Amino acid sequence: MNCPAEPQPKSRKEEILDVATRLFAERGYEGASMNDVAERAGMRKASLFYHFATKDALYEAVLDRLVASLQIALEAIYTSSGTYPERLDAVTDTTVSVLSSHPYAARLLLREAMDWGPIIRGKLLQRILLVLEAGAMWVRAGQETGDFVEGDPKHIILSAIGLHFLPFAIGQLVEHYMGTDVFDPRFVAARKKALRKQLRDLQVRKP
Repeated sequence: MNCPAEPQPKSRKEEILDVATRLFAERGYEGASMNDVAERAGMRKASLFYHFATKDALYEAVLDRLVASLQIALEAIYTSSGTYPERLDAVTDTTVSVLSSHPYAARLLLREAMDWGPIIRGKLLQRILLVLEAGAMWVRAGQETGDFVEGDPKHIILSAIGLHFLPFAIGQLVEHYMGTDVFDPRFVAARKKALRKQLRDLQVRKP
């Protein structure tokens, strides 16, 4: 019998990105320093600069990691086989998995979008727009086959962003409301189940 593979330990760079994601989300760009990141990561500042030469580079890498993770995973689903409703479920599960596996990243990305900071105005914006447009094109294709309900695909994507991102962006409020941490595996599983039904009700054409 083959034993399941042991999960690979995170690289030092990934550990730094995890720490920086939380600090930037908690304190904002201005409120988190490279000293803070190095201290929280348990390393010397010189070692941190070996991986990320500037605070801007670290901040951009934190945001880009989340968007890139979503882009790669979602595009694989859009081009895969399976019915549109089945792939819609896969989109839901994958998006929730990515957001829950990068704690505080959803809050940070929404904060950057609301503040319209210098990072999102640069290369990151183009990546985000590619992700959104790919989603809209996929929705449009599902409408053309009669699987999805009619409606502006871009507005459907905007609604999906709210459903997927908001609970993870306002995690402290959700924790008080639901009585569980949003990154707890039980909440993540329940969120996937709830969203699969909600999005099918909203988006899939009834027979």
